[in-house]
Amino acid sequence: MRARNPLYIMAKPPPSVQALITALPRNDPARGPHLLHVTLVSLFDLHYAPPDWLPRTIAALDSFDGPAFPLSFDRIENRKAVTLRTRDPLSDARAFQAALLRHLLEHNAPFTLGTTPEPHVTINYAGDRLRAQKMAPIGWTVDEIILMESVVGKTTHVEHGRWALRG
Repeated sequence: MRARNPLYIMAKPPPSVQALITALPRNDPARGPHLLHVTLVSLFDLHYAPPDWLPRTIAALDSFDGPAFPLSFDRIENRKAVTLRTRDPLSDARAFQAALLRHLLEHNAPFTLGTTPEPHVTINYAGDRLRAQKMAPIGWTVDEIILMESVVGKTTHVEHGRWALRG
């Protein structure tokens, strides 16, 4: 089955960082800065999920108590898409993802995917066939997580909740 409305837990850069990212020459100007994000956990496709899965996920996130963490990217890479990445292991972000996934499991949150992708920001889904390049670091402290539905083919995100992280 093709994904139609995948649900993710993501972090979004603040407006000042969005401006830095959208100013990059390899960024796709057709995509609005409000769509920039880092996927922390891929959960399930809302289109195919039972109706109680979204409220169960929200309930699990309501009891999550996680720390804020830094993210910083210093490379542009073209894989299947053009992304901001780093060679830094992003230990704090990876530890956060693991703790979040553990919490979801412990609180019986449903998911069919449950993946924790390597943190990155996609800036051009079409790709550009250019080589990887270093850049001045762009980063921020993630101080909240967002439960977001992506409407495939519509370039749209639907927010289902936000949770502040410990400072």
